[in-house]
Amino acid sequence: MQVLKTYDHIFASRPHHEASQYLSYGQKNLIFAKYGVYWRNMRKLCTVHLLSNKKINSFQSMRKQEVELLIESLKKEAHDRVAVDLSAKITSLNANLTCLMVFGKKYMDEDLDKRGFKSVVQDVVHLAAMPNLGDFFPFLGAIDLQGLTRKLKDLSKVFDEFLEKIIDEHVHSHDQKQTKDFVDTMMDIMQSGEAEFQFDRRHIKAILFVCTFIPFCHIYHKP
Repeated sequence: MQVLKTYDHIFASRPHHEASQYLSYGQKNLIFAKYGVYWRNMRKLCTVHLLSNKKINSFQSMRKQEVELLIESLKKEAHDRVAVDLSAKITSLNANLTCLMVFGKKYMDEDLDKRGFKSVVQDVVHLAAMPNLGDFFPFLGAIDLQGLTRKLKDLSKVFDEFLEKIIDEHVHSHDQKQTKDFVDTMMDIMQSGEAEFQFDRRHIKAILFVCTFIPFCHIYHKP
């Protein structure tokens, strides 16, 4: 097909999308970035430093420990003859594993916002999927007829404050860890200057959004 052969670079790219502009720091992450040199360099960075077998295997003991905690919890509840919501248990396990690999610690539900992770993530899914007139008719973007821009700005502020807090925590404890999480690894990249583009906190936060909130969208998405 001509569209996949002659114009594949256009077909593979990402158009302007107001939701991703606010939630991924100007479409700077791997999912929403436009196809080109920047996207290829970002993919290389993520593949080599974050998604390599060596990096994933470094979290093996942590994954084993979390699964053991789940099993012990199930044993205790079985002994006490307590009804168990297994779906909720698995959801909690997935959320904890994601937080530990990416942030290096577990976070309470209200650490993101008083509404909690689940509510905020569902808001993200709702707003990102809603057709935005400004995406189709750019001159309407400034008017914000649907009120989406205001809501996206509010959500992006919630995420930004949370991610800034996480990065600041890692700045103070960066040299004290034996196993480096995703944030530590990206801070090393930022400080070394080995990225083939200007890599700063905005890029770290854009990647963190993909690594955490995209999986949470799957976990918490309403059927």
